[in-house]
Amino acid sequence: MSSNHTDAWQRANERPHAVIVSDDPDLREFLGQGLLMTGFWTSAIASGIQVLEVFRLRRFDLVLLDGGLSGLSAPDVLRRLRSGGRGGMVITDAPVVIVAPVSADRDAYHQIGVDAILEPPYDLPDVAVRLHGIVKDWRDAHPGVRWSDAPPAQADPDADRRPGRD
Repeated sequence: MSSNHTDAWQRANERPHAVIVSDDPDLREFLGQGLLMTGFWTSAIASGIQVLEVFRLRRFDLVLLDGGLSGLSAPDVLRRLRSGGRGGMVITDAPVVIVAPVSADRDAYHQIGVDAILEPPYDLPDVAVRLHGIVKDWRDAHPGVRWSDAPPAQADPDADRRPGRD
């Protein structure tokens, strides 16, 4: 790959990847398409059980949970993401944002590890700015963490030939 292609590919993979968890198809579409146009990669999942399964296979840079999620509720999903369920290991420490109306129990959500609550009405430019800020703050606090879609780190072929190596 030429240097220009490599640089463009690398920049494309430095976009945060948000997973949107909602059983509301309109909300999934609005956030999925809107965030894609504002600098995020997006994946949309319709249930809490499904997102827990997906997290077994990959990770994300941001989690958006619908506060009105039916079945496994948003607080239950969040507890499992943060406590890991049976094994007790944290599934993700990526920022989690609850998308909910004003009636959301803020204190309860913050006690179980939510990073922010987005309330309607949802103005896409404002939502995107806020979410990018949340991701930036999280990455500033976790400087060694790679983007979820970043290519694997390549081994340095010259590492053993550098001075000072025993």
